[in-house]
Amino acid sequence: MIRALRRFVSKLKGRNKVLFFLGLTLICIMALCIGIYIQFFYKYSETDPLMIGINIGSQKTAEELAALEVEFNNIFKNELNIKSENVNVEKIKEENDLVYSMYQLENADENYYTVNATIPTININSEVVNEINNSIRTEFYDKANSIMRQTEEFVVYNVSYQAFINEDIVSVVIKAALKEGNNAERVSIKTYNYSMSADRQVTLEDLINLKKTTVKSVQDTIDEDIKIADTNAKIIAADYGNLYERDLDSDMYKVENASTFFLTDEGYVYIVYAYGNTDYTNEMDIVIF
Repeated sequence: MIRALRRFVSKLKGRNKVLFFLGLTLICIMALCIGIYIQFFYKYSETDPLMIGINIGSQKTAEELAALEVEFNNIFKNELNIKSENVNVEKIKEENDLVYSMYQLENADENYYTVNATIPTININSEVVNEINNSIRTEFYDKANSIMRQTEEFVVYNVSYQAFINEDIVSVVIKAALKEGNNAERVSIKTYNYSMSADRQVTLEDLINLKKTTVKSVQDTIDEDIKIADTNAKIIAADYGNLYERDLDSDMYKVENASTFFLTDEGYVYIVYAYGNTDYTNEMDIVIF
């Protein structure tokens, strides 16, 4: 190949030879500039080294993924994290972010309740998004207001969220902690995922395809992680009691039945099994891929 290139260059004369070397020099300069940008300035160089668009996430060790799981409850900062170079969508309110805090309720009655709820809305002009926003309002805003009207028992209700945009996909994850009277604290997690280009809600299978993995691989990860969580819970319960019983044969752990999941700006998909969605418990399991 080198000989062929030499023969090609030797045939070039005058202006053509100058243009060839000029073009070659420009290509080298561009490659060098791109390399410097990726190395020192591109925020997602670890997870998107080729800058190909969607940020699908770097490969982490089992220990690193476990650390992300432990930190799950610390992600809720009522903010929007964006990994997208070009977001072209019609906003409802141009002056606001694509996801922002629509309702901020902070109220207390020493006899009946304490409410601290920051509730988001997706700022995109779409019928699909309107349905999502109505669901968020009904689930969290209406619940907070009903608590502030009740006079039966003392209730503590806290709501926070975190939102992510990764190229085309908007993901919103909302955490609600509810303590009613003498009942155990109930922590629920709800997620909402929307494709801006397709104008539809995103399924877990969409995210599996996006991550270039398979349903079987994700199912194997779920099965393994839930078994480990169950074993660890039994070890802890042996010393401290209060075991939350997991049914390892439950269909809720099937990929096709997963309903609580989201994509982060760093390209990781979280599947959340928040048992407080249906029971009075703050127990949950997190699976990340």
